[in-house]
Amino acid sequence: MNTRTVKFASHGYSVIPRLICEQELAFTQELVTDLVDRYRGSEPTALSVGVAISDVSRQHPQRNPDIEPDRWKLEPFIIGDLLALDSRFARLLSQQSIWTCVAELLECAPSDLRFHFCNLTRKPSEIGPAIGWHRDAENKYFASHDGRTLRLLIPLQFMSARNGGTAVVPGSHIQIDTPIDAAFCPEVVPGACLALHSGTLHGGSPNRSEQERDVIVIQFGVCSSTLRYQANETLSLSTREDLLAFHQDTLERRIVDF
Repeated sequence: MNTRTVKFASHGYSVIPRLICEQELAFTQELVTDLVDRYRGSEPTALSVGVAISDVSRQHPQRNPDIEPDRWKLEPFIIGDLLALDSRFARLLSQQSIWTCVAELLECAPSDLRFHFCNLTRKPSEIGPAIGWHRDAENKYFASHDGRTLRLLIPLQFMSARNGGTAVVPGSHIQIDTPIDAAFCPEVVPGACLALHSGTLHGGSPNRSEQERDVIVIQFGVCSSTLRYQANETLSLSTREDLLAFHQDTLERRIVDF
């Protein structure tokens, strides 16, 4: 077991530098820009898997004070099921570096890993809402009985406390009564990631800065886990090989169409 794995097991989080290369980061940023534009343009498929800034501001006004919800009906906060909206996200999700990292942190073979879901979570400059304190293991979207899931947060811009970055409570996956005042917000550069144990308490403040904060969220689990909740997302429970095949098929279809 290497030092990074030991620290992840004890702290419940890890900042992984250079998870994806600059070329893959730029490609992902292009996909996200297009996706956000589709949402703002009221495309039905994008709206159907999204949550607007207006929605979260109306439902949780304390998380986004002084924001008028009606002004932001077409500004996305979360866009889910990314593969259903753009199959090219399979290029990101099948990156060897991602699967190697997750296998290391979950202490399993890459072949034992399963992709669960991915989404885009945004805190737009000046209007981005806070995210309440929570543990991913307790969610009712995609969760396992044994808690052997892990999420990667890959920021597309520099992420810090200034623009509402994700704060973590170290060790809270082991000691559930760890106080929130022990939290701090790691700084994560674009292309790196914040890896979170499913039991780690985390949350984030509103973004009132002039900086955007767009994050790709990806959850993985292991094939031996049984699930308490399972969302119906495109290619959920896939292996890396499944995603690679999907990506290759997408490339071939695009060449034929061209």
